[in-house]
Amino acid sequence: MKLIRTNKIIELSNKNGVTLVALAITLVIMAILSVVAINLGTDSIETSRDAKLVSELGIVQHAVLEQYAKYEATKDTSYLVGDKINKSIVKQIASQLEINLANIPASYANQDYYKLNNESLKKIGIKDADEYEDIYIVNYVSGEVINMSQLKTSIGSALYVRGSSFVNK
Repeated sequence: MKLIRTNKIIELSNKNGVTLVALAITLVIMAILSVVAINLGTDSIETSRDAKLVSELGIVQHAVLEQYAKYEATKDTSYLVGDKINKSIVKQIASQLEINLANIPASYANQDYYKLNNESLKKIGIKDADEYEDIYIVNYVSGEVINMSQLKTSIGSALYVRGSSFVNK
């Protein structure tokens, strides 16, 4: 806007406002940053969930191997807790996970697989078993543990671990 006053031209402009273009650019940048933050948060959640599952698998395996050591020392089958599960079911799950089950030598008397739930986990000494939401398939001789509830991590790795509790007799 121009005003003429006593033969002088005075220019007036409004420099205090935000242009529509600047507002649009700001909104686009904020949207990009929020999408990146959401993706990073989601990845962190999945990574920590996977780490928790793998950690629980190791804890269960340790308890299973400890129970087997007690069984070997006493030959008391009450240390082998859980419900026996048909080996053909375990083989189907192993096939689905693309894992090879341990070959247990025939000299071992108890080659069965057991299903462990929260109550069974408490019996083998896992104190915070109530926090474990999953069911596990275990073999006391080989130290194998399969998470039956969640077979794989978010990146597709099998939730399976095998110990080395036996040697060829």
